[in-house]
Amino acid sequence: MDHSIMIICEQSEGRILPVTYELLACAARIGGFYNSSITAVLPGNTPDTDAISGADLLVINSPGLAEYTAEGWEKAALLAAGELKPNIIIIAHTSTGYDYAPRVAALLDGSCITSVSGIELSDGSIRYRRSGFHGKLDMLYKEGKQPLVITVLPGAFPAYDQQAAPGMVRYMNADIQPVHTSNVHFSISDQSNTELEHAEVVIAAGKGIGKAENLELIREMAACFNRSAIAGSRVACDNGWLEYNAQVGLTGKKVSPQLYVACGISGSMQHIAGMKDSKTVVSINRDPDAAIFKNSDICIIEDLEKFIPAFIREAEKHHEGRV
Repeated sequence: MDHSIMIICEQSEGRILPVTYELLACAARIGGFYNSSITAVLPGNTPDTDAISGADLLVINSPGLAEYTAEGWEKAALLAAGELKPNIIIIAHTSTGYDYAPRVAALLDGSCITSVSGIELSDGSIRYRRSGFHGKLDMLYKEGKQPLVITVLPGAFPAYDQQAAPGMVRYMNADIQPVHTSNVHFSISDQSNTELEHAEVVIAAGKGIGKAENLELIREMAACFNRSAIAGSRVACDNGWLEYNAQVGLTGKKVSPQLYVACGISGSMQHIAGMKDSKTVVSINRDPDAAIFKNSDICIIEDLEKFIPAFIREAEKHHEGRV
């Protein structure tokens, strides 16, 4: 086979994470078009690893890969690429994947497409689908200069059948020592949020609420419902308006309440991934073209500083503060 696809396994403490099998499904779809060989690469410090279904596995071992660093994973990817000569490299669009993937593409003098959510095969070529402009546009990209590096959104492809025949396992011992990376000590804060996880109604704040002071409106709206909780988009949490344990989305929590009210949220794919299983979605946004409306049952085009107080007055009038 002249065409080669390489995926980088997503791992935690040497354990291959389930999203890796979604990358394998993506690779199999592309590989079926090009008749490609597929090799998974596992960076880490893992002396003994089981084979994986549907692809060969190249394990790159180094004490410097015991914990994730962009520099370490970048060097491991370059080592593997030198060995495998891939035409396409597939990486998960996670907080680590999109950290180092563009650097790998640049250092290999290739091209990069991030946030891929689908693949179209037509007219003898492949197009890579991703959203743009805060989810308002659905865009198709042609393959750029090889090697092409793509990052794939978790959940975009069904997991590859883990009952498929396992491939071969090879090991490459390396001396990877990040030299431009400071020593970082990780302390994981309590990410539990029982109120959010068990809420029947979630009122979520996005960048469109404008300022932290408007969170009071969100809280007052949530108080109109029994078993309610407030949540936020990544931007709202990055701005310090809410704690990260209230973040809903690809890198936050996944919720499925009876009612999800999105206040000033644009509707990126990353956020939709965290709330798409909600039973009813109501969105309040003054932008009539907001992408969130594509995933909403009820769309309210209005300034939330006008709508929410009016809603609260009606709730108090008819239900004595509860609906």
